[in-house]
Amino acid sequence: LLIDLAAIIQVNVFKLAKKFGKLCKDIPIAIETLSDPSIYISRFVNMLEFGDKTNVVTDTASKVVLQMKKDWITTGRRPAGVCGAAIFIAARIHGFIRTETEIVNVVGLSEGT
Repeated sequence: LLIDLAAIIQVNVFKLAKKFGKLCKDIPIAIETLSDPSIYISRFVNMLEFGDKTNVVTDTASKVVLQMKKDWITTGRRPAGVCGAAIFIAARIHGFIRTETEIVNVVGLSEGT
């Protein structure tokens, strides 16, 4: 999320992250939702263009993420990587062939991830 914001406002992401960290310390609220992979799924699915099955793929990917959370698979992993894996699985379930390269390019990871 910070990477996207930094790109939009054209600021160095590391400087933005430093300021964000200070802001989080100054404001006594818990900001756990930024690490929740579910918030990224619909944006990534829309970027991959599943047509009229976009909502179905999004719902399935969300269910996959929920199951991954229950099984502690998401622990220690980047939210974008978890989203990419869930979308890859959901796409295959619904008969879409999306390559790892396509998904990696959308979620912003390397293929090794």
